[in-house]
Amino acid sequence: MDIKQTTIALAHVDDVYNIASMSRVIIEHGLQWSWTPERIGRCILSPDINVVTAKNDGELIGFGLMFYGNSKAHLNLLGVDANWRSRGVGHELLTWLEKCAVTAGLECCQLELRESNRKARKFYSAHGYTEIERVRGYYQQQENAIRMARSLQEGYFLS
Repeated sequence: MDIKQTTIALAHVDDVYNIASMSRVIIEHGLQWSWTPERIGRCILSPDINVVTAKNDGELIGFGLMFYGNSKAHLNLLGVDANWRSRGVGHELLTWLEKCAVTAGLECCQLELRESNRKARKFYSAHGYTEIERVRGYYQQQENAIRMARSLQEGYFLS
């Protein structure tokens, strides 16, 4: 399992089921399935969304999904297989998606994560994200979210 063999690229329609399944296990555990294969497929086809995969020897080991708006990007999903965490895969996926947002001239990137997910909070904090809001019941009225944001342009201040 050599990280040097990992490739980051836009997802293909063939990746839909694997991304949705991985999201179900990694991100949506304990919740109703909302990031279904159909929804992921629509995102892959959307001109305003990048769905990106990390693959090692052809096997999906991580994915990310980012929406690009008029002034802000929104990271909807980022997940890495448990066997590949803490090896730089999440960093590579996030960096790839953020570079697209910077190229598009977007001002900031926002995301939400489960309030209980301390590892994710630490990961995003290490990548320059700041906690800006707590959203009660965000996850199907079962769990609160922490909204985080990061400026992508010099001189842009988060509010």
